[in-house]
Amino acid sequence: MCGIAGIWHLNREPLDREKLIRFTDSMTERGPDGSGYGFFDNHTLGLGHRRLSILDLSDAGKQPMAFANGRYHITYNGEIFNFEEIRRDLETLGHRFHSHTDTEVVLAAFVVWGSDCLNRFNGMWALAIWDEQEKTLFMARDRFGIKPFYYVHEPGRLLAFASETRAFKQLDDYRRSMDEEMLQWQMQGARIHGSGYTIYKGIHCLLPGHFVLLKQDGPFEQKRWWHIQDHLWNKVPDTLEAQAEQYRALLQDACKIRLVSDVPVATALSGGLDSSSVYCTVSALFKQGGLQRVPADAQRAVVATFPGLENDERAYAEQAIEYTGGDALFLPQEYKNLPEQVEKDTLLFDGLNASPITAISGIYRGMRAAGITVSMDGHGVDEMQYGYRDMLYNLFDYFHKSGNTRMTDTLREVIVPTYPETDHTRVEQNLRQLMQAQGLPARIKRLIKQIIGRKSFDRAGYNSAANWPSIGQPYHFEGLAYPEQVVYQETFVETLPDIFRNFDLAGMMNSVEIRMPFMDWRLVAYTLSLPLSSKVGNGYNKLVLREAMKNRMPESLRQRRLKIGISSPIQAWLNGPLRVWALDILNSVRSSEPHNGAVKSCIHMLAGKQPIDRSQAVEIWQTINLALLNS
Repeated sequence: MCGIAGIWHLNREPLDREKLIRFTDSMTERGPDGSGYGFFDNHTLGLGHRRLSILDLSDAGKQPMAFANGRYHITYNGEIFNFEEIRRDLETLGHRFHSHTDTEVVLAAFVVWGSDCLNRFNGMWALAIWDEQEKTLFMARDRFGIKPFYYVHEPGRLLAFASETRAFKQLDDYRRSMDEEMLQWQMQGARIHGSGYTIYKGIHCLLPGHFVLLKQDGPFEQKRWWHIQDHLWNKVPDTLEAQAEQYRALLQDACKIRLVSDVPVATALSGGLDSSSVYCTVSALFKQGGLQRVPADAQRAVVATFPGLENDERAYAEQAIEYTGGDALFLPQEYKNLPEQVEKDTLLFDGLNASPITAISGIYRGMRAAGITVSMDGHGVDEMQYGYRDMLYNLFDYFHKSGNTRMTDTLREVIVPTYPETDHTRVEQNLRQLMQAQGLPARIKRLIKQIIGRKSFDRAGYNSAANWPSIGQPYHFEGLAYPEQVVYQETFVETLPDIFRNFDLAGMMNSVEIRMPFMDWRLVAYTLSLPLSSKVGNGYNKLVLREAMKNRMPESLRQRRLKIGISSPIQAWLNGPLRVWALDILNSVRSSEPHNGAVKSCIHMLAGKQPIDRSQAVEIWQTINLALLNS
């Protein structure tokens, strides 16, 4: 796991070495274990690399790495988890390797199979390979866009790419500025990351599952090499029990290959169903034995706790730890210098988020301090198996409008327990009111929905995302049935791309690699091949995962339905330790932009004697977030 960078002067001007170094080293946190810089094409192209050593800690893993007598050179960020299997295949073809890295395997695979090598990889990656003979630069991103690849392309003049948008602040011949259109989209709640755009003018994302083969005078044309609908199962087992057995086998192998590492590994355990499933599966693999090239203590858990706050899940995590008899490191999220930490994290994050990234980054900061470099995380289940209330509410609305009372009853039984027990009666009553409102005037139905308090309840539908601006040909799923649209949009367009960005940055700003077993492409394809009834029913969402983990984790966690999630408690912080700091930030902005109405409004809220409510806290944070990015 690393930081990659590249600059190609398409106008043939020589590239200054210091320019590449400055561009690359702006991402030192991503790779504190070493750096490398290579120059090609008459010194007009430079490839940079910051190394976080995971596999083969020797200098044999240094990048940019050369192959085939110097014809090919690679800068690569990621992990190919099945690299040893591919290496054996390549050895039968006569290839000999000089390191124990997956990087060298990627290069050899590209030599043998060209762009088709990507279909053989099981992992996460962003890479660039220079072919000295053909004078081409091959750039590719993994199936789901877990690892980032940002670029600026100005035909005939410049190509620059990097793992983070903040690197472009150090690019001499590019002046970074906000893209006002994209900024407005994001401020209004659109998640633009899956569309190929960023909030910065001219900085785009290579789309997930795409590659580019670029010549010096050629177009930057993204080509899709992987599409989920080409890999769905034609037939899955008929019963939930049989489906769960297949699901469990895939999850076990996904965890097994992701444990391979030459540095310490641990599981980030929240106590929720998803992370507890990963942790308990890892523990079971250790008990089975036979693991190779896996650290002996990789069955540890790391638990972030939030003493005194409602999102503290320590008690749940302790149940998983007691069940496995495993070891755990507890990390109380207590901040002695909270304003300084929030500001530092926000500048490193270099984007907009609904709350500071600090609560998430604190987990990996604690891991790194404890000597842990690789984290096993549980991301991806919610999006594929209706783990969010918004997804369930949209299904509820869809089936309600369709007159399907059986499914609205089913969804009501699923939605209510996701709330704290004190809210069950209120939510139950609100949903029953809505179910009875079919024949009421639209004005009354709108009133009922306002009582329920859901802003997004009446969305036009997930296919509205097709109207967003987009680079190239991102995913669109208008042809699918609405329940499938909900899952596909969350997974490929809306929520999950944002989560990948957030956790990549939260981990890498602390030099920690995050691995996600649920995002193994085989498990994703299988999960999305299952019917709705395998994901929602009997009072539960994530049904197939729960069935797969039967007798493999504590029943209290397997059947847990309360949804909490990890995010910074921005409301509590703005009513406490961040209030003075927030006022200082906004007052400094007002002095330079006296006509900024949003800033004045936020100052008024903070300066008042009334506590900041949740909606005010989000508005204030967004204003501060933007102010810090413009500082």
